[in-house]
Amino acid sequence: MEPLGINIGLLLIQLLIVIAMLGLPVISLIDLAKKKLSGTPLAIWVLVICAVPLLGSLAYWIIKPTAETRV
Repeated sequence: MEPLGINIGLLLIQLLIVIAMLGLPVISLIDLAKKKLSGTPLAIWVLVICAVPLLGSLAYWIIKPTAETRV
């Protein structure tokens, strides 16, 4: 029987989910700020990451946008 009726395993799983939901978007936005994106691509990525935090962040890390090189 768990003390105070708290299931430690379930508590750890919930804690990991909360950390992922808060930490991954923040890390993604910090990385996005370091890139040399400007204008529309930057705005779209910020909106996607803020509107759908977990999926937007995962999409950001899978696609890994790069700054366009202009000649």
